[in-house]
Amino acid sequence: MVGSSPAPSAARLPKGYRNDRYFGLIYDSVPSGADDLTIIPGIATREAVTLNRMGIYFVPQIATWRHHHVVAFAAELQIPPTQIVSERWVENAQSLCAEPLVAQTSAPPAPFLRTLAILTCAMMIGLFLVYFMGNRTATPLHGVLSADITAIRVPADSKLLASHVKAGDEVFSSTPLLTLEKVSHQKLIQDQQSRVQQLQNELRQAEAQSELELAWRSRELERELYDVRVQTQIIQEVQKQSRPSVPTAALEEPPVEHSGSNRTRLASVSRSRDVAQRAAIPAGGIVFFSGASGESTMESGLSAASVGLPPRPVPTQVAQARPVQLAEPKIVSAASPATTVASSAMAENLEARINRLESLRSVLPEQVRQAAGIENMRARLQDATALLDQMKEVSREVSVTSPGYGVVGQVRFREGDNLPEGEVMLKILHTDRRYVVVYVPTRRVNELQPGSEVKLSFPGGQQFRGQVTDLPMLAESLTPAGESLVAVRIDPVGRLWPHVPIGSQVDVAAVN
Repeated sequence: MVGSSPAPSAARLPKGYRNDRYFGLIYDSVPSGADDLTIIPGIATREAVTLNRMGIYFVPQIATWRHHHVVAFAAELQIPPTQIVSERWVENAQSLCAEPLVAQTSAPPAPFLRTLAILTCAMMIGLFLVYFMGNRTATPLHGVLSADITAIRVPADSKLLASHVKAGDEVFSSTPLLTLEKVSHQKLIQDQQSRVQQLQNELRQAEAQSELELAWRSRELERELYDVRVQTQIIQEVQKQSRPSVPTAALEEPPVEHSGSNRTRLASVSRSRDVAQRAAIPAGGIVFFSGASGESTMESGLSAASVGLPPRPVPTQVAQARPVQLAEPKIVSAASPATTVASSAMAENLEARINRLESLRSVLPEQVRQAAGIENMRARLQDATALLDQMKEVSREVSVTSPGYGVVGQVRFREGDNLPEGEVMLKILHTDRRYVVVYVPTRRVNELQPGSEVKLSFPGGQQFRGQVTDLPMLAESLTPAGESLVAVRIDPVGRLWPHVPIGSQVDVAAVN
């Protein structure tokens, strides 16, 4: 029966324990001379450490457990209570505590020499036992078989396209593991596409604006060219109709004779002179008659600036025109020699201006396009389009390969998932690079020295050797009971270790 004889077992416990209503006899602080609980069949290192954390340090404490104690400790150990019962923890602890305590009786006084002899024999026996126990192998330490692990991380923000392995697969160096798609490259392509679309819109807008500008400037140029051509035609008509002056004497008639034939002749001559003068006057022109000389002069409606000549002064006062005396008819030529020279110079300037305007009309479209920057924008669009094509040709897929031989651990993502930069995608366990990690209490760290060899007992009782390669200078962890531990690494020495599963328990013992 569980916990049937608690009193004899409790008598073996050192002082300092207390009786807890749930866990029974427990210690609040670590006592000296704690037992190795793993001597009870069924209690491994993990259970022993957990029991130490709960205040169980001695076998007699387990021997005092009752049924509710078993249930309470099973919950803390995360095992079913039936396992404790089936493995007979309590019964085995009681068997270890079955030897009764020897009652101390007072012996009768002995002579001094006999007492001294007894003490001397006891000291010799004690020294022999200490020497014998020191040469025996100490309680073995329990380690865990481990191996080097390589974590495969995401190089950049990516999307998982394909996974070529699964957990437990054996891989070799350069074996394809995953296929990723770089999200950053896709973002760059989208940004470049937006840039190309923006340049296309700007080019269309600039071309439309340049077409409007070209139409407006072409219309103005054609209007100016038309005006200059009209002025040139007028000058040519004036030069064509100019002729030598008629002698005055040939036109004079006796004033006293006013026969019908003379009056008819004078009227025809007057009409001829008026027609010649009107032909020499351009549209909008004004004819002034000088009262002193009786000659006429013309002022063209063309501006001096438009024909490239200096402006002619306009008379501030117009002399009063006098009527033509029929008695002394006098016909003045339509264009005087000075007027004829000025007309010729004006015609040459107008012709040069026509040539210049026609030349400007031929280059006007190109000038408008250059002013609008169309060619520059077109070149930028071509460069952006070429860069976009290059970016599309570059492969966005990244193949992740194995760095060496090993076994694939759990693949943490599925196809289609977005992977942030630096995230661990999977782990590779390098089973060819194995070692044993043993957490040694600091009170026993002197048993393992760097470079020293140790005995390793693998599952199945196979014996191998190892060498201590890493011994930290500081404690790395604490037990629940407050005992400090250091992690010691042991690498293979001699023949190859057996292929047992990673995580198996290995017993470690120092070589004397």
